[in-house]
Amino acid sequence: MNVLSIAHAGMKVKDMERSLQFYCDGLGFKRKFTLYRDEEQSQPWIEYLEFGDKQFVELFYSYEERKERPNLKAYYAMYHLALVVDDIHEAAQQFRAKGIPLKSEPLLGPDHTWQLWIVDPDGNELEIMQYTEKSFQLVGT
Repeated sequence: MNVLSIAHAGMKVKDMERSLQFYCDGLGFKRKFTLYRDEEQSQPWIEYLEFGDKQFVELFYSYEERKERPNLKAYYAMYHLALVVDDIHEAAQQFRAKGIPLKSEPLLGPDHTWQLWIVDPDGNELEIMQYTEKSFQLVGT
């Protein structure tokens, strides 16, 4: 396995419009696509913002009340780190071989990108990704 790049940073935000204004208007990021929680697309889940060549920030809508999370200093904060690999199934085998438990098996996500999840020793979640030729991040929607 070779880690190729950081795919994106994901953040849960309290006020999506304010966050979009900050990142898009303030920093010049571009809205790439929206993922929805349901097939009817009645409830947006994630706003994908692009800020460089295949560099992204995911802004997660927050629909629930604030919850205490022991591994986070603040609820509205960095959510996870995502890394792109060249072969997600090989990565899963290597994690297993090294005694790193998988939080999830490799699966094809709603954005047509392979993903699996692991957790570091401090409880921080890492998403491991492999793009496909249909990945929204590469072709848009």
